[in-house]
Amino acid sequence: MPSLSKEKYIAWMMYSSWRKESSFCPALQKEVSFTLKGWNHLIGSGGARKRMPSDVYRRLKVLPLAKEIIEKSTTIQNNKKKNETNYYVLEAFMPVQEKGLSIYKKIRVILYEDRAKLIKFLSVMPKKAKE
Repeated sequence: MPSLSKEKYIAWMMYSSWRKESSFCPALQKEVSFTLKGWNHLIGSGGARKRMPSDVYRRLKVLPLAKEIIEKSTTIQNNKKKNETNYYVLEAFMPVQEKGLSIYKKIRVILYEDRAKLIKFLSVMPKKAKE
């Protein structure tokens, strides 16, 4: 596994460029913003729950797919309300590089709606294979 700090740096450069613009989500018919809250959630900084380095690494590896999924998804896979916040799940089968091979995996993107009714990115993760 390559250096996690290097992967974080590469991912942060991409993510910070996304923060300067929003992405239109056809499934929600709204713009989606990328915020520091999403970044911090993704890498597990802040809050009581810290992420294992392996979990952070696997999320960062699929982060480049998040924007594409948001911009191409036409269907919401799940919608959940928790503590007055609406959460939306988008999923897509996407090619992921693994051990030099391109393998299709289900990638899940989590979005949330803030109090001002703005949609924001929260997380992305590859779905674990059922064993």
